[in-house]
Amino acid sequence: MGLLWTLVMIHKLGVDDYGVYGMAVALNAIVGPSLDNSFSVRAIRESEERFVRERVTRFLVAVTLIVIGVALIGEIYFVGFGLIVAGGEIALAVVKSRSARDGHPDRVYRMDTARQFTGIGMGTAYLYFAPGATLLGASLAYCTPYAVIIVLAAFAAGRHRPALPGPPRLMAALTGEMLGTAAYLQGDVLLLGALTNSTTVGYYTLTWVAAAAVAAAGQSFGMTYHEPLRQADGDLSAGPPLRNTLGIAVIGGTLILLIGVGLLISPAPTELAVAMMVMSGFATLRIVVSVFQVVLYTQRRDVMRLTAAIALVPFKLGLLAVLSFLGAVGAAISSTVTDAVLLLVFAYALYWQRKK
Repeated sequence: MGLLWTLVMIHKLGVDDYGVYGMAVALNAIVGPSLDNSFSVRAIRESEERFVRERVTRFLVAVTLIVIGVALIGEIYFVGFGLIVAGGEIALAVVKSRSARDGHPDRVYRMDTARQFTGIGMGTAYLYFAPGATLLGASLAYCTPYAVIIVLAAFAAGRHRPALPGPPRLMAALTGEMLGTAAYLQGDVLLLGALTNSTTVGYYTLTWVAAAAVAAAGQSFGMTYHEPLRQADGDLSAGPPLRNTLGIAVIGGTLILLIGVGLLISPAPTELAVAMMVMSGFATLRIVVSVFQVVLYTQRRDVMRLTAAIALVPFKLGLLAVLSFLGAVGAAISSTVTDAVLLLVFAYALYWQRKK
């Protein structure tokens, strides 16, 4: 559905507007997950009492972000839209939290699909039928389902007393970890926009969306082991089998590679095709990284993940700055190389350092 929305926006608004939209999405991906990470991680591993109380606070954070985003979207589009989506996704996480806690990724992604289907459906209808359709109008139409989600989240949160997601030091570690991860994953989009132009950002964002859609398989696979990992205190033997993880990764990477080859022999821009082929490596690596990350969450190795995430941000952005003359291809190379380093760090932590 995300890929379909991408194609519709490029067709009706052009790659330039899609590049601006991509910058808003990058901001959302930095702010939303960073603020939500403490709630998300603790929902997997903490007691039922803590879970229901922290879920109330999670809902309040979502509402706050949406209100600020609505106030700003008319003045600073990419900031306002980014905050609205960030708040809406946190509200959706409140609704999904029970299914995620119990290890049912099928239910989680069913809710995601329903939100995507309705938001993209309304945005697409606006673009094709509204006279003089604009990026702002399409963005607001896309956000309409969040009005319903806020109501559902309020019912899901219930009347429990709110509670912070852990002591301040732990909150800082979990928030900082995701902030580093988000800057690591999306900061390159903002830097690429500053160093090149919105067309190049549009090409790279398209390849990233495709790779991320495939890499979601790794997150789904890891989620199915939430409950046994929680019961085993993160013991590796209770987690996903490595052979299965690697098999899913190879299949996912091959799919993105085939898409890139298809683009290369089509009339599509060569820059886009080559970037897509390079991102097949990122998709493969990201699937394994996502699975390893689930195990590290349940092992409570928060400081280690924080250190890795923050340390790799300047490495990735510095590599992108050096390769920026290659445009989207340079961004794809920097993403793939840095994810390879992250995978080595996680593998070391799980398979060597843990035994030692």
